Amino acid sequence: MKMSTPGGYNDVPEDYNHLLKQVEVIKDREKVEMFYDQGYWPILAILREGRLTVREITVKSNQLIEKKELPKLKEKLENWEIPEDKEKLEKILKKISDWETLQTKVKDYSKVLNEDKISSLIKKAKFSKEDVKLIRDVLLLYKLDHHKKSDKTIYRYINELTQAGLLIKAGQRVITGKTATETLYARRAKIFLLRQQAHDTWKCNECRSTLEKVGALIGLSKNIDTPAVDNLEKLMSKIDMFHEDEQIRMFEQNEKEVLKIIKDCSFKETSHILDTHKIIYLLMNYQEFKEELEDCC
Repeated sequence: MKMSTPGGYNDVPEDYNHLLKQVEVIKDREKVEMFYDQGYWPILAILREGRLTVREITVKSNQLIEKKELPKLKEKLENWEIPEDKEKLEKILKKISDWETLQTKVKDYSKVLNEDKISSLIKKAKFSKEDVKLIRDVLLLYKLDHHKKSDKTIYRYINELTQAGLLIKAGQRVITGKTATETLYARRAKIFLLRQQAHDTWKCNECRSTLEKVGALIGLSKNIDTPAVDNLEKLMSKIDMFHEDEQIRMFEQNEKEVLKIIKDCSFKETSHILDTHKIIYLLMNYQEFKEELEDCC
């Protein structure tokens, strides 16, 4: 059955319902790590929306990467001091060699990314506030561009995710007036439950930075000394593992009943249901974390 869509094409879905699952428990360590890999996770996140082509996944993946990376890059560059040494600055700016390509990719900045203007900056003895902003804008776009992925790279990631059994081919897109078609891809499951290792959670630098700020908020709200990051890490790791164990147990022992409950729910609604269940379940079992909470407070 063809499904017409705006823009001059038809999507022809494959009969893949026998491959599709509502929920799948992932215990294999290599597959679990794919959900946290910088290359794979945007694809898995985007395909929650439904079937998409490689080109659509590339565009949406880069939008997601920009949303995640842009604030961090801006913060780093705001705190970056422009080198007074002109040779050092010239070396930095010469790394941005492919001006034409960069201007094409970021059309809104085509007037800013002017090679002659940058060359004249290098010769200046001092920089105005406008000069500093220009240099930072150029470096920001250059660094952001290096985080984004090409169609070719996204296609390779999709193949690897398909081989791992996390994605499936879900049909073809037929473009009006063309004989060539594009493959549509989908997630194998609406919800993936990941079985992590206790010693792997909350260990990354970003996680510890988050816990440091959370600790500061706890100190303010409870008018106590700020909890140690190590204690918060121990608490959060135990919460995650305790909840994962229960979710996996529940799905493995009551799969039919659970699937009946969430069968007609969208991804957003299913996620909300599971998040709400997590909060209530943890509150009902707060005694399990008594020791870790006492260490924090």
